[in-house]
Amino acid sequence: MDFLRFYCASLLSVLAVGAASAVDIPRVAGVKLGAAPVIDGDIGTDEWKGAIKVSGFVDPLNGQALADQTEAWIAYDEAAIYVAMYAHDSHPMAIVAREIKPGSEFNGEDVLEFIINPNGTRNWDGRSSFSVNALNTQNEYISGGRAAKREWRGEWTSATKRVNDGWCTEFRIPWKVLSYPSGEKRTMDINFHRYQARTKTGSMWANTTTQERQELNGQWVEISPPPRAERNRPRFLAYTAAEYDRTRTGLRSGLDVRYALTPQMTILGSINPDFRNIESEVEGISFTRTERYLDEARPFFNDGGDFFGIGGGGFGFGRMFYSRRISDFDFGAKAYGQIDSSLSLGALATVDTGDQTAGVAKINKTFGARNNADVWFTGTSGNGRDSSAVGFSGEVGRGNYSISTNLANSRDLGGKGVTAGDLSLMYSVPHWYSMVQYEWIPPDFSSPLAFVPWTDRRGAYSYSEYNMQYRRGPIRQFHTDLFATYYEDYDGGQQEKGAESYTSFVTRSDIRLQGSIARKTYYGAPENIQSVGFTLNDSNRYKRFGGSYEWGERDGQSSRFVSAYASYRALKGLDLGLNFSLFDFDGQDRLGIVTVSYEMGPFDSISGRYVSRDGSRNGYLAYRHSGGSGMEYFVIVGDPNAPRWRNRVSLKVVWAF
Repeated sequence: MDFLRFYCASLLSVLAVGAASAVDIPRVAGVKLGAAPVIDGDIGTDEWKGAIKVSGFVDPLNGQALADQTEAWIAYDEAAIYVAMYAHDSHPMAIVAREIKPGSEFNGEDVLEFIINPNGTRNWDGRSSFSVNALNTQNEYISGGRAAKREWRGEWTSATKRVNDGWCTEFRIPWKVLSYPSGEKRTMDINFHRYQARTKTGSMWANTTTQERQELNGQWVEISPPPRAERNRPRFLAYTAAEYDRTRTGLRSGLDVRYALTPQMTILGSINPDFRNIESEVEGISFTRTERYLDEARPFFNDGGDFFGIGGGGFGFGRMFYSRRISDFDFGAKAYGQIDSSLSLGALATVDTGDQTAGVAKINKTFGARNNADVWFTGTSGNGRDSSAVGFSGEVGRGNYSISTNLANSRDLGGKGVTAGDLSLMYSVPHWYSMVQYEWIPPDFSSPLAFVPWTDRRGAYSYSEYNMQYRRGPIRQFHTDLFATYYEDYDGGQQEKGAESYTSFVTRSDIRLQGSIARKTYYGAPENIQSVGFTLNDSNRYKRFGGSYEWGERDGQSSRFVSAYASYRALKGLDLGLNFSLFDFDGQDRLGIVTVSYEMGPFDSISGRYVSRDGSRNGYLAYRHSGGSGMEYFVIVGDPNAPRWRNRVSLKVVWAF
């Protein structure tokens, strides 16, 4: 078959690439402090003299030391981990710090970050990170994923200080924020990262390279963390929302409960969650032949969400658990965490009375830094259909190569099981990544909780990308990729064949230019599409402007897609956003999105969104007091997710106890 020849040719192209060089792993000893340092941003010699000091930060692009160096200190005691970082800067007035809201992304800002994996597994599982900008705005990622409420995420302390030759920060990270086994002296994976906005350059203590290979992180050895309490009291998060909706009024309440079953295993229950007031992603109108994947925003599913990733994600034939398939529920419960350092569990069940009952379970086993295997189950009943699916995923990595597979068998009650799957070979070195994948999805494969964009499809694709950053010259960043496909349906008809390529580069003046070209056929009909686009101030969301234009032929018809976007800080704390797109193909679709946000402080803001889609209009305006400890409250006018405007007002209060 033609697709077998395509697959073999793609496989040989991946195998033909060479090897990468070895990298040394830095190791430091754990030191317990007799007296905890004062977290004030002032790195006093006396209070840090007992800590381990590291330096020699390098550019992951080339492994070379930078002119503006960074120093870091680390120590611990029975209560917390203590970290200090000193970022030297020859142009301190050029340090960039904008965001004041906790949890913000620090795009285009100076950032200092500490990374730790208490399990020492040399992979992404168990990895947490803590970062600040020069305004001491915090952002953290806690292993496994946690909801936004501060009491549930865990509270840590930081302080920053500007100095004559740069800026400094100090962290206090309580042990109770992290998940780790009790009663063991252990080695932990750590690293220190810095991003300098003026030079658009990242640096790190342990060089994990531009591939972010976690097995190259540094090691913190002979650490004796305090024993974890085997029994903790349950923690509760309650809400009450008083609402006026058109002509009706009502009062809704709900309760979440969180309990640490073991130091590394969490149970979460939810009764009558409030999904209605959570702003969901707006679906775009650009061309797609399949259903469009949308990110999850609901806290119940994001808390511990990393333990529920099933299937190959965006690269595999599908995601076998897509939480948006569960639109609502009355009761829900989940358990997730580490059984031991190499074995993890995620299990979830929801009940929407009289409608849908759903369940998900996944067990993951890691075998070293780059080898892992999953077994999983999903099931749902209701809406006239009872269905279940089981499957296996696995990956083995050696050197620059890795092999992965995803298998799923789905069946309705009393029916015959149908199996779909994929098999991939990947190659990765700094700057270059290639993969080839064969996949098969029978026409009758269906799983109600899954996101599987294609069925009646078998064949292969190959994908290669090249990425480079330049420290001198007019070009700062370059990317190009090539995506080639060959698919048939199960009757032997040629479904899709061709290739597409995308290229972009960012100039030293922060302008992004991009273009793409596609030459494909779909059931014999040509798809010849090209596009160009630009973004001004690519790394600065406070004054970013851009647009794109796509044109060509699809299925024998003319196709055109135009988009324009802007985000701008008009006044201190006042941000405006605009996104407009028009798609002209077999009719015309228009989408306009206007956003406004006014930050009154780190925890208080007013925000709104207006959406116009093909004549349907909706909007909302909200006041939020959230992001810190204690009571949170919201006033919401309108419905964030309705297709059209609703005369609705909601006053919501959230508190933890």
